[in-house]
This record gives sequence, structure tokens and C-alpha cells, in this order.
Amino acid sequence: MDTETPGSSGPELREYTALLRRRLRLVVAGVLGGLVLATAAVLMVPPSYSATAAVQVRPTGVAELTGERSGRVAGDVNLDTEAQVVLSDQVAAQAADALAESGGAAPDTADLRERVEVTVPPNSNVLEIHYTADSAEAARAGADAYARAYLDRREAQVRELVGSQLDALRAEQETRYEALAELAAESAGTAGTARAGADARAEALRAEIAELGNGISPLGALEETIDPGQVITPASTPEGPASPIPALWLMGGAALGLLAGLLAAVARDRLDPCLRDTEETPRLSGVPILLDLSGGRRSERAVGLLGDDEADGQRVNEAAHLVRTRLAPVGDAEPVSDAADGPAPGRILFTAATTSGRAGAVAAVNLAAALARTGAQTLLVCADPRTAPVNGLLGLADGPGLAEALVEGEDPADLAVRPDAAPLLRVLRHGSADLDAPVRGTAMEDLLHLLRSTAEYVVVALPSTGERADAHALAGTADLLLPVVELGRTPRAALAGLLATADRFGAPVPGTVVLPRQPRAEDTVPAPARGGATDAAVSTVPGAPAGAGRVPAAREGAPSGGAERSTSAAGTTAASGATGTGPDERVSADAEAGRR
Repeated sequence: MDTETPGSSGPELREYTALLRRRLRLVVAGVLGGLVLATAAVLMVPPSYSATAAVQVRPTGVAELTGERSGRVAGDVNLDTEAQVVLSDQVAAQAADALAESGGAAPDTADLRERVEVTVPPNSNVLEIHYTADSAEAARAGADAYARAYLDRREAQVRELVGSQLDALRAEQETRYEALAELAAESAGTAGTARAGADARAEALRAEIAELGNGISPLGALEETIDPGQVITPASTPEGPASPIPALWLMGGAALGLLAGLLAAVARDRLDPCLRDTEETPRLSGVPILLDLSGGRRSERAVGLLGDDEADGQRVNEAAHLVRTRLAPVGDAEPVSDAADGPAPGRILFTAATTSGRAGAVAAVNLAAALARTGAQTLLVCADPRTAPVNGLLGLADGPGLAEALVEGEDPADLAVRPDAAPLLRVLRHGSADLDAPVRGTAMEDLLHLLRSTAEYVVVALPSTGERADAHALAGTADLLLPVVELGRTPRAALAGLLATADRFGAPVPGTVVLPRQPRAEDTVPAPARGGATDAAVSTVPGAPAGAGRVPAAREGAPSGGAERSTSAAGTTAASGATGTGPDERVSADAEAGRR
């Protein structure tokens, strides 16, 4: 497949922004959902209050007895150990008793421990005791009770350790006094060597007693001056609940909702089978956009026959000049003529729809009309059995055309008409409603070869690839193939399959034509830009001459069967108008013919 520029290898920033635009509703819904859930949580979750009491922990002076020098220390106090002491069952029990004394039943110690949190500020000997309760006063009372319970427990523990040590030393000292007394009684009536030995033992006992006294004196003084610490910042009554914080919860809910919305948008976009905008179309197809008539809109908008005075019409003209450049005639770039030396061969351009409806007809009609406005002889061939879109855009009525040329062998030059809406363009309609053009047969290839000699550009409007395999059957005869993408309806698989077919048969694909979503009802098709009547052969205006305005045969000696067919068609059209046959009946007949 011949392409002008390669597609992007992966998503770019603009494609992510395009994804957000496509799925903005999901993202907004996620944010709103997060806000609603956060608001409900703020209203339903009971408020909790937190109070903090700061306790300065002082050294007890018995570090060798309490183990305060082990682990991480701040001075002579191991704050890690003290923090665990605060959370112990003993402190919780004392705090429960203190709270019970202030009024009410004693709370459960396990519940109290869950409400307490202890933090240690860096480079300090301070413990911050945080207590959470259902009311502000309960939080203040709980924090103060825990601070007092911890200090009481710490003082009692130190006193117990010092007292036990004093009792042991005093017991040892009393034992030495008793031994000294016994020794003095035994040595009272001795002399000489015995006396000297007794005196030596007595001196040793006195030394031990003095040493024990040196240990008892500081411990006794310590017992009288034990200071476990103090509450340097009593708990104050909190002014407001610590949780939930409405602003924080709402911001968190919005953030979580945004994340959920983005994930849902990405998932929905990956699972969406249809193309939604012009950013993902070239990335997924690998070919650029040759003509964009979507206007950046994803909403439904009917596109009619565009003129030079419209911005979209100028875009179509630019695309037509690009096509002319790409399809430069072989040899002398002279217009097609009926000279004896033979005309230059024309070029065939296929517009292949990827959706049913009028999108393919809109692209083919506008591109063919733009090529005709450049002065080139252009023929539009309607291979789609759904004739209502083309007829509605050009103001044509049903009449003979491609089906008669393929089935009955009539000259296509006699069947071509010039619509008043685009007088420079020749149109070969699909044919009567009772005939179905065998487009996939070999006769169609022969007809296209014949049509090359009658026009510089032959634009063939093919039906949707999802309904008919015409594009697959004729791809090998195309000089260019333009896939028509209808945003919001074209399946990604359909576009990929059409491009694969073009690649398989070697049909060049210079780009795609992108249209907004087109209305399904044919009564919403815009009226032609100029006029609305066809040539006299298919005119429904009473009294119109049977042969006026019909395109003459492309070569001398053309059979006259076309004139007879045109006259018959005019009579049939007039009859149908007399009997009240409306556009809806003709559309139904076209659909039935397509199914046959």
C-alpha cells in the first residue's frame, strides 16, 4: 500500500488530550462520584477529637538498674523504651482507673491502648501522648490521664528498684554487724596469736560494713529525691474534630474520583470499536488525513454539497488539487478529447465507505464536484445501490445508469447526466430500482476501462465494506483509493480491513476522508447548493422536453438506445409522481434492490 507519511508509532501527548476530550464525561463523572462519596463519608462518619499532652522524661539516676542506657538514647533516657512503657497494660490500667475516678465506668484497657499514639520529637527527651476520643472533653481527659499514669508508673518502678536495692544492702550490712559482734565475743579471753587473728577478721568486717554503707547512703538520698519527669504541656480541649476534615476528605475524594475516571476513560477508549476523532485516525490507520470535514466536532452534522464560498468547500478544493497532483495524467497532460489519435487515459479514484449511510456519498460527490470545478472532465459513478444519498445531494431522481450499462449493455455515455447542482460534473447513476448492478463481475472492470477514455477522472462511489465486497473486487483497478471515515460510527476493524485490502491489491492510499457523524434519516439531507433539477431525461418538471440537456455520446455512432431509456425513465418518473410515490418508497425500493 502506497502511503505518503507513516503513522505514529505510539500515542502522543495530543492523543492523550484527545482521549480526555472524547471521554470527558467519564472523567467528570468520576470526579463528581468521588466528591459525592467523600461528602457522604464526611456526613456519616462520626467525628473524632484528638488531644496531646507533652511529658518531659528525666533521668532517674539508676540507669544500671533500669536499663535506660540500652538502645537509642536521648541523654540518659531511652525514649524508645519509655514510648513502649506508655503503651503497656500497666499504664493503660492506671489511666482507666483515673478516668473512672473522674466519673463513669472504667473503660476497657484494650480500647484505651487503641486510642493512644506516642511520638518523640527529634533531639529531645519529650514524649508526646496523643489521645483520640469521641468528644473534645474526653480526648483532653484521656491525654492527661495517660500522662499522669505514665509518670506515676515510672516513679513507682524506680522506687521499687531503689527500695529493693537498699533492702539488700542493709541486709548485707546487718549480717556483717552480727558477724563482728560474734567475733568480738569469741576473742575476749584470748591472747597472742589468736588475738591477732581475731583482730584482723574484725578489721575486715568493719571495712565491708563501711563499703556497704557507702552504697546505702546515695541510694537513700536518691529514694528521697526521685523525679521521673513532668507534664510540660497539659492537654487542652481541641477546638475541632481531628477527623474527618471536610476539605481534606473532599480533595482526597476528588483525586480518587479523577483517578478512577481516567482509568475508566482509558479502558472505555481501548474497548471502543469505533474511531472517535482525527487524532487517533491517522495513528491507527498509518495514513494521513487527506480531507477533514469534521470541523473538530463529534456531534452529528449533515454535510451537503459544498461550494467555493464555504470553508469546507475550500478544503475539498485543496484535496482535489492534491488528488490531481497525485494522479498526474500519463504522457501529455492534455484534457481528454475525441481526436482521432485517441484521448489520454483517465484515472480512476475509489471512495470506499466504511459505514452504511450517506458518508461515502458525501465524500464522493464533493470530491468529484471539486475535480470538475478545476476544469477537468470528471465522471461520478454511483456503485452504491443506495441511491437516495447521491440523489439528495445532487438533486437527481432515480433513473437508468450503471445497472443498465452492465446488465443491458447500454452505452454509459448516453446514461450520464449533468445535475443542475453541479453542471460541470457528469453522473452515472446506479440505475433503476428493479436492477442491481453486478459490480463484482468482470463486466465492471471492462466498463471502468472504457470509462477511462471518456473522462480525465472517474470517481467511483463504493458502498460500505461491511455490507458489500465491491471494494475488494475492484481494488486492483483503482489508481487511488480513499477510505471514508465517519467519526463515531466507523469501526476500527473496518478501516484496518479496507487498508489491508488496498495493500494486498496494490491500490495506493494517499490518505483518508473524515466526516462527522451523518444523520440516518434521508429527509435531513441538505438541499443542493444550486438548483435541484436533473437533466431533462430524468426531470420531474411537467412539460420538460424528453432529450433536453442530456450528455451526448462520447463517440460518433453511439446507439440510440440511451435516448429511448431516458425517455422511458422520464415517463416512469412522471407516472410515479402522479400516483403519489414519495422518496420513502424509492429509498425502500433501493434498499430492496441492494439486498437482491
